[in-house]
Amino acid sequence: MTVQQLNSNISDDSDDMVSLPSEEEVYRRKYQLLLDRCEVLQQDNERIVNRIQEAKKITKRYRKDIKLLIERLDRHGDGFRAAVTEVEVKPEVPRAPRPASKQTTAKPSEKQNTAPVKKPGPKRKSKADKPEKDPNAPKKPCNAFFQFCQEQRPLVVAETSSEMGEPSKQEVTRQLASRWRALSTEDKRVYVAMFERSKEKYAEEMSAYIKKEQ
Repeated sequence: MTVQQLNSNISDDSDDMVSLPSEEEVYRRKYQLLLDRCEVLQQDNERIVNRIQEAKKITKRYRKDIKLLIERLDRHGDGFRAAVTEVEVKPEVPRAPRPASKQTTAKPSEKQNTAPVKKPGPKRKSKADKPEKDPNAPKKPCNAFFQFCQEQRPLVVAETSSEMGEPSKQEVTRQLASRWRALSTEDKRVYVAMFERSKEKYAEEMSAYIKKEQ
């Protein structure tokens, strides 16, 4: 490529760059378009206003004409005000009654078949199914709290008794529970030790009972 060709290409590019519209020119064109649109809207508004004015004039003229007609009719003594306009009323055609729906009565056998069938649920264990406890079997030991209750119950009953009689079982139980909660951990260990000794004794008695039953 020669130097002249390069210069010609550069000149063509520069011409293209010059031909592109600037930002100001773009805004001017947009502004002109907006002005044209506003003028069109203004013309439409003026036409609508003119139509409204014409409609008002026509309405005013019609009112004057109606007023003149009423005055003329009143002069001639025409009783148009008391005239009754006859309205054609079409007679109502009576509708045919609907046929009563036939109610099919189900046979007793069908009613029995349609009854819901209850599924057998799980059988509950009755008292008769439970094995009877042997009165000679050793009793399970009481826990630490019940050990405390057995020991302190007579004292609580004596302290809470009054002239009205002995306190109720609920009151005694409430007093025992509050006293148990008030005990320290060391004091509770005494009754825990009693419970452990009772468990050992129960295990020995139970083993002897099983050997005896065999």
